[in-house]
Amino acid sequence: MNYMLKYSFACLLLLLAFTSCREEPNYPDEPQISFKRIEKFSHEPSGVKTDTLTFVIGYQDGDGNLGLRPYDSRQEATDPDSQAPFNFGSPYYNNFFLKFYEEIEQPDGSKEFVPFRGGFELQQRFPRISSDEREEPLEGEIRFKFAFTELEVNPGTVMRFEAYIYDRTTPVPHKSNVVISEPVTLLE
Repeated sequence: MNYMLKYSFACLLLLLAFTSCREEPNYPDEPQISFKRIEKFSHEPSGVKTDTLTFVIGYQDGDGNLGLRPYDSRQEATDPDSQAPFNFGSPYYNNFFLKFYEEIEQPDGSKEFVPFRGGFELQQRFPRISSDEREEPLEGEIRFKFAFTELEVNPGTVMRFEAYIYDRTTPVPHKSNVVISEPVTLLE
């Protein structure tokens, strides 16, 4: 019994030594994102052919200031996520931007991605990643869902997407790099 206790204690010390030596990653304060994948779910609610896409991007941020709480429209709102520069009408009100591109055959027979419907863009807020104000490096994934129906696009339409995010740096939030998704064929 004493033999087991002695080795258990040694294993515990070894485990603590390994975990205490782990260095935090050193990411830049500007968010860095990468395209991970598009998950496609095809279904027919009410007989309408629909593809629900989940766009997944990876992120890294050195100071951990990603995400915004829901906007509070009251005049006396004191939440910094509802005040300038994140107030309604500001270019930083939303922090996730996704531009849509459609593959179109050109007169010479080549194919080119052009802005979908003249430049359609999804703009949303994603919630705070960290619940406190502590500056710490963060890494993970952000996921957004949206759907296309056969009433909006023709079956076989090939789409591609560009995305970027903003952090909560004030007075001017940092913009991430722009990532481009792989093409996805809709309603096939």
